[in-house]
Amino acid sequence: MKQGDVVMFKPEGTYAKWFGGKLATIVRCTYNKKGKLYFRVRWLAPVRYFDEFTSISSFAADKFVLFDGDK
Repeated sequence: MKQGDVVMFKPEGTYAKWFGGKLATIVRCTYNKKGKLYFRVRWLAPVRYFDEFTSISSFAADKFVLFDGDK
């Protein structure tokens, strides 16, 4: 996956109840100090996270799958 790709947050794990199944565009790809890939994403529609809405988030790349609108 690379900058500009449309990705979907996997519907599993701690943050899935807020972000699971939501679509975003990758804004930036970076590596942390341990070499793990992270994505900064812009959600296609703001996501309600607790009592606020967020348009941009950062998560480990393994939380996402490449979105294929044909499937």
